Amino acid sequence: MHRLVSEGELPSLRVILARASLGALESIPPYATPPAWASIYTGVLPAEHGVLDFTDLNADGQLVNSSALRAVPLWRRLSDRGKHAAMIAFPLTYPPPAVNGVIVSGLPAPHHGAVWSHPPELDAGLKAIPHFTPDPEMTSPLANVQQSIERLKAHVRAIGQAALLAHERYGDDGWDLFGVQFQALDTFQHMFWAWIDPDDRRFATRPPSERRLALSFFRALDEVMRDLVEALRPDAIVILSDHGFGPAYEAVCLNPFLLDAGLLRLTIPETSLRASLAAQRIIKRLDLFNLRAHLRFSVRPGAVMTGLNQLRRDKLIDREASVAFAFSGGYCGLIEVKPGFESAVREALLSACHPAHQTPLIKAVHFIGELWDGPWAEAWRQYAIVQPEEGYLIDSHFRPHGAVSPVAAGLTGTHRPTGLLWTTLDALRGAKSILDIAPGILSALGVPHDDLRGNAAEPMTSAALSASEQAAIEERLRRLGYL
Repeated sequence: MHRLVSEGELPSLRVILARASLGALESIPPYATPPAWASIYTGVLPAEHGVLDFTDLNADGQLVNSSALRAVPLWRRLSDRGKHAAMIAFPLTYPPPAVNGVIVSGLPAPHHGAVWSHPPELDAGLKAIPHFTPDPEMTSPLANVQQSIERLKAHVRAIGQAALLAHERYGDDGWDLFGVQFQALDTFQHMFWAWIDPDDRRFATRPPSERRLALSFFRALDEVMRDLVEALRPDAIVILSDHGFGPAYEAVCLNPFLLDAGLLRLTIPETSLRASLAAQRIIKRLDLFNLRAHLRFSVRPGAVMTGLNQLRRDKLIDREASVAFAFSGGYCGLIEVKPGFESAVREALLSACHPAHQTPLIKAVHFIGELWDGPWAEAWRQYAIVQPEEGYLIDSHFRPHGAVSPVAAGLTGTHRPTGLLWTTLDALRGAKSILDIAPGILSALGVPHDDLRGNAAEPMTSAALSASEQAAIEERLRRLGYL
């Protein structure tokens, strides 16, 4: 996005950001949406706020929701101090908590049969907005590039309309904090990274007409940002990402690798699995109409996707007999390891190499008990976060191509540890980590925050970063694949 701003493709954002400082913002393992946003809200680590994945590890694997936050989130601290706040389409805000202001739920809220807002009276207005849902469904660009991009642009506009509706109905007295989250940007970068990153080795193979169409998504986002700033007229602006992004060329399928390393046991004979995978390869070649690409993906999978997940992973793993296995969730990789086998599993994973060119596949294996202190660290001691090398994402299915496979569903981008922060807020100009965001906002609003992990950054002037320092940051982010 920074490249597009500098090239003049996003005129409204260019005006907004002209007076903002740019910095790298470090996320935290496992570099996934739920734990990252939970850390932004609370200013504490996952072992303290209790969120590590899209499933709630502390509640029998149910999908995470607002009750999964076991630390006090930003909106509660503000409401308790009488501050007026709005949070529009942020993750982990369903069911919508009661606040002094407005909450519009984001993922993973149900798309049907649910009340998405506090106050609940706003819900009917949200449901009247065309294309509004708490988060967009992921649709593969392999099916129809234009249709997929137009669907994501429509979702961006719908979120903007929801924010303007909340402001119109409840903003007469002004806002202490007004936040809007565009989940479609994450979805877009997962699907269309190869269309927008000139350094991606697939970029030149994408038709120029499709690359121009991909840029239209950012122009839609730019127009919505313009409308929001014109309506809200904020005193300060903070634009941040919960993690970075980069190319995904191949998937490291952890469960097949653990099987090949002798660390995982199956519920069926291995010969039966091999035969099934061979049959899948034949079916894939016979899919002349590319029907698989028309499936829609969501953090709340429907019956078809749930059934596929069962067939390709869950029913195949003998969890009791396995030393380690990977379970569903994100692109970062979470595995469960039996006590006493930590060193063996770590050694096996870190020695994993690509079968074709023998380069490493795994960058790091973080066991939770070694990584963090906190109330949940002991409960999660058997879990490890597996971080792939750049260019790979983590997959947990058994796939026909084996332990290293083409990325599924047309995905071309994946999460990276380093995101971006643009801000005109003095208390955040020196922020380095997502843990600094809540303390900085609370400090600016005069709300106590001494119990948080992050530090409210010392106020800095916009001149604190020299041109060479700014260029160095940008070059670092470019090397990481974000710019």
